[in-house]
This record gives sequence, C-alpha cells and structure tokens, in this order.
Amino acid sequence: MRRLITAWLVYFSIIGSSQAAAWVKLNEQNTEKLMLDKQSILQKDKLKRAWVKIEYKAPQNNPETIDKTYNLSKLLWFFDCPAQKVATTQVFQYLDNELVYTAAIEAKSAEFIDPVPESHVDIAMRYVCKADQSVTAAKAIKAEPETVKLNTPNPNTEKSGTEKTAPAAVAEKKAEAVAKNPASNAAKLDKAKGDNHSLHWSYQAKTGPDNWGKLATEFATCASGRNQSPINIDGTTHASLKPLKSIQKFPAKDIVNNGHAIQVNFKEGNMLVLDSAAYQMEQVHFHTPSENTIHGKIFPLEAHFVHVDAKGNLTVIAVLYAEGKANLGLTKILGQISKTPTEPVPLKNRLTARELIPDNLGYYRYSGSLTTPPCTEGVRWLVMKNTMTASREQIKAFSEAFESDNNRPIQALNGRIIVE
Repeated sequence: MRRLITAWLVYFSIIGSSQAAAWVKLNEQNTEKLMLDKQSILQKDKLKRAWVKIEYKAPQNNPETIDKTYNLSKLLWFFDCPAQKVATTQVFQYLDNELVYTAAIEAKSAEFIDPVPESHVDIAMRYVCKADQSVTAAKAIKAEPETVKLNTPNPNTEKSGTEKTAPAAVAEKKAEAVAKNPASNAAKLDKAKGDNHSLHWSYQAKTGPDNWGKLATEFATCASGRNQSPINIDGTTHASLKPLKSIQKFPAKDIVNNGHAIQVNFKEGNMLVLDSAAYQMEQVHFHTPSENTIHGKIFPLEAHFVHVDAKGNLTVIAVLYAEGKANLGLTKILGQISKTPTEPVPLKNRLTARELIPDNLGYYRYSGSLTTPPCTEGVRWLVMKNTMTASREQIKAFSEAFESDNNRPIQALNGRIIVE
C-alpha cells in the first residue's frame, strides 16, 4: 500500500468535517476489540465507507515496519455491498496514542477483496451494509407506504429512530445482531426453519456444488472460474520450492460448527512467510472426505489452515489424513464437536497447529480458489506431501457432524502447473 504525505490531511479533512465520532463495539475478544464510528458511514458513488479502529491488548508487529509495534489501528474501509467486497484505503497505527505508521491509497486504486469469514472486515461489512439488507427485507414484507432512504445515514435519524419503518427497523436489528455476534452467521441462519434465501448453499441437491454458480451473482465464479479448487495432484513439475518458514506456537482459542464445517479459530501470532510476505493463520476447518486428491487417491479427512496477509491475500495449507493411529491433536477437538450450528465456544484443551501438521513440511503448490462459495480465485494452495493419521472414530466424529459429506468435487486443472 503506497504511503501518501497527504494521509494526515485526508484523515483530518474527513474527521474534522463530520460530527463527533459515535463509536460502537462490533466485536471483542481476549486479545482485541473492534469499534466502528457510526457517524462516519457515508455513501460515495456505489460504495460505502466507514472508519474503524482496532484496540489490541498486546503490542502488534507490522511486517512493513518490523522495528516498530502498535496497539491501536484506525482504518478507513470502503465497502462494495452488492459484491460483498472490501478495500482498505487508509491506515494509522499508534503505540500508546503516538502515531508510528501511516499508509494510504485512493479508493479507485484500492484492491477490493472477499473478506475472510468472521474476520474484522467481514463483521464490519455486515454492519455497514445492513441498510441495504434492511431495504431488501422491507420490500419483501407488506409495509406501510411511508419509508426511509436507508442508503444515506442521517445522524439525527440514527439517534431518534423515528423515521424508520417497522420492517426496516426489525431487519436492521437482525443485521446488527449478526455483526455483534460473529457466530450468528449465514450458515447458522440457513438451517433455521423456513429460511430459503438465495444465498443458502450446501453440499446437496439443488443448493449443492453443481449449482453454486447459479444460486447468486456473487457465486458466479464457482461456475465460470478457470482456476478452481480442489484438484487432483498429478503430473507435477519439479522446482526449487523454498522451505516453509512458519511460527505455529500460539494455541487455538475456540471451536464452532459454522453450518458447513467444523472450524477451530486461533489466537494471533501464528505466522507463515511465503513469497516475501507474512501471512497470519486465522483458522483451520475440516472436510470429510478430502477435497484435494493425490494421484487420484481420496483421503477420509482433510484440514485447511487458512492464512491471510496484510492485503487480504489468502494462502491455505492443506493436510490430508489417512485412517490409522489416532491423532492426539484431533482428540482435543472431538469432545466439543457439535452436530448443529453454534456460536464459537472456548476450546477446553490447549491445541497448537503443529499437532495437526506433519513434521516434514514438503509440499505441492498450485494456484486455486476457495472451495466454498463465492469460490474466489487467487488463493495460494500448499498441499502437504506427507499425510497424518486419524482413527476411524475420529474421522467418524467429523463426518457425523453434518447430514452429508462436506467436500467439493475435483475441479478441472485448465492448464495450471503444479510444482513440488
């Protein structure tokens, strides 16, 4: 992200011309708190933008300024609500209220990305875009003729709430509840009785993988993409792949059934260095049976360790499990696997990623996509050559958490090269 000398001027011109900030807490964890200024939400062309700040309880390291730390970030995020994409245009980092780093870029030049589910940007996007969701909900219900233009937030209306129709207000409260409770995600709502909205997807029948691309415009890449995952790893090309450099000592914090997979979220600090960029590990989730295959062989279980860098780029480390000896790391998860969607609950046992990843980090690499809607491409895939083992009982516990297998079928390679 390019640094601009005018970053401070832009910041104060925006903040100075607006009313006093009205910070609302969107999410708080043991290590950090996400706040958003409601007064800063504005519509610009087809985009919305808002200021957010993230307060950290412990100093953080910035990969671009490794000699400096910070414990508060203020960021200007732009949201493309229809496309469900987000871009960061300004960054201010402070250490005990002293500015230590700034960066900025014009919105028209910024890279809009699909936010990682349940990340800070994802939570903020749901909150900022709730007005659009409220309008949709209001149209779906026979409401009174009097309506309000929710696309243009009015500070006075925000305080009184007298200009909103009942249906819109109800929809807004639901959206705000989702924003404040990350685990109350779309997957959980999908399973609610009678919920049949267009973004529902599954691994079965009409909402299964063969039809993902038809369910919503946001999912079009699932059908039209040329670099989709998973793949069958075969016919590889030998290259001088650099050894993986990673830090995997910080433990997991909670576990959740998100409606599509069992997911374990990790505390900050687990890092992967790839292509001279630092990636932070966010979570690991599991698929039964495996999604990627090696020489046509399907494995009964696959784990995906999702990493994201400062620009939102994704790298996934995939670990395949064969049936055999029980995995001690998986044992720490089994007792808390829910068969219904839940909110995240603290993991009772201390678990690190190293317990779920082979000691030998040899890997295959290819360029692919998310294996779930919206099937976004540009994801770096690192599939471990060496497999782990899991007992039949462990595999069964993951499999029985859902009504069907939760693996996407193999996708066409379309000329891509797999290197090892």
